[in-house]
Amino acid sequence: MSHLINKNQYFYSLDLFRGFCGYGVAICHLCAFVYGNQFMEYLSIIFVEFFFVLSGFVLYPQLLKVIDNKKNLLVFYKRRWIRTLPLYFVILILVSILTGYFFNKDFFKYFFLVQKLLPNLMYNDYYPIAWSLSIEEFFYLLFPLILIFSNKKNFIKISLFVFVSVIFIKFFLVDKFDANYYRTGTFLRFDAILFGFLISHFKNIFFKYKELIIFFSIILITIFLFGYDYFTTNKIISLNRFIFILMMQIISGLVLLAFLLLEPFLKNNKLKKIILLFSQQTYSIYLFHVILIYIFNKINYSIYIIMPIYLFLLFSISAIVYKYFEKPLLKLRPKIIY
Repeated sequence: MSHLINKNQYFYSLDLFRGFCGYGVAICHLCAFVYGNQFMEYLSIIFVEFFFVLSGFVLYPQLLKVIDNKKNLLVFYKRRWIRTLPLYFVILILVSILTGYFFNKDFFKYFFLVQKLLPNLMYNDYYPIAWSLSIEEFFYLLFPLILIFSNKKNFIKISLFVFVSVIFIKFFLVDKFDANYYRTGTFLRFDAILFGFLISHFKNIFFKYKELIIFFSIILITIFLFGYDYFTTNKIISLNRFIFILMMQIISGLVLLAFLLLEPFLKNNKLKKIILLFSQQTYSIYLFHVILIYIFNKINYSIYIIMPIYLFLLFSISAIVYKYFEKPLLKLRPKIIY
């Protein structure tokens, strides 16, 4: 889906970023879970992190409408839930049937997206990518409730306060949870989406430093890639967990801004159509690729044979799902009240 930042500004670079993230997660997970490539599993973490900052960025103008008119709160909820929940429920049911966990206790934890509210809540985390949906949905539910008590003059101060508070809470709780929950716990990661919201507000200031955006993007990505052995070996060290997540958030913000810098180069109409096509598939790809991984995990073939088949199926199935399932639902969403 394309991203409208204001009435006259349409960013295909964000569509490109979304497509890049979706296929990045899917490819990394195939390599990690079918072929046991631990580095690719490590790499998938940053692709998911990209989604959070992107989500916060594109929610910014919608949440401003909630501040402008409190009646838009219910509209916001309906728009978000129609966009995210129906397809999630369908694919959750398919994954649950495929794995034999349909209608057990873990299924209902996934269904209500509470599987990461507390540590070790799941007996069998058979749909592992759903943790990010839990963070997204609870953010959609709770953060706008904070904003309705604000106004155009103080909403950014309140947002900054919440953002800094979550980071401080995470710092002081860093040794209370294992590394996995510390990264995926629902309420521990609100700042990831909120960071994108803040970047959207201050983007014009950031764009004054284009060279620095590129420079620090390259530096921090290099540290992330070459820090694989260090961070995976030393993840039991509390401070390293905090630094690792903070570094990923900063990388995510910088990479999003770097993609936005590509906007002037995306003027070709054919290129825009291709970017839009891949972007529209992203949500389906993110949710559905786990099913293909379960299937391919039972087939003992080379990755060079499986990968093109995997990508073809992802592209084809997601294109069909968007056209015949997601797109009709999007038309049912209520309009923002101006």
